[in-house]
Amino acid sequence: MKNWSKIAGALFITACLAACGEADRTPKGVLEKEEMRDILLDMNYADVYAREQLLNAENPSAVTEFSRDSAQKTAYAQILLLHDIDRETFMKSWRFYESHPDRLEAIYKEMGDIVRRQREILDSTDRARNEREQRKTGRTRMDSLFWPVPDSLKLNIF
Repeated sequence: MKNWSKIAGALFITACLAACGEADRTPKGVLEKEEMRDILLDMNYADVYAREQLLNAENPSAVTEFSRDSAQKTAYAQILLLHDIDRETFMKSWRFYESHPDRLEAIYKEMGDIVRRQREILDSTDRARNEREQRKTGRTRMDSLFWPVPDSLKLNIF
């Protein structure tokens, strides 16, 4: 009897350890966290682009809810094609991550970090471009006046 209890105890501990090792794994048929992050990031970019296009449209009131939904579905389908994922796999993965809010939150946090890094890169290239343009003109803009470069104030007598 004692042997059976030892064996049962050992099996229970082994099962618990095996279950703990599976905690961070995604089930078969569900996209990995990085793949899901990339797809959701592209979908968010598509939403922002569509919103910008709508705001810049000549007649925004002419855009119907149907055409907006149709454009969104088309963009999402193209994104899934780009990532070589079918709709069923994406929806299964979405339901999995939706039922695990901690994992979905981690994905959205990574998405925010990526967007922040990209924004920093764009801002730094814009600053560099502006500095290059100022050097080309040889003048520094201060308020609404152009001020001469300090070297141009020197008199060349000899």
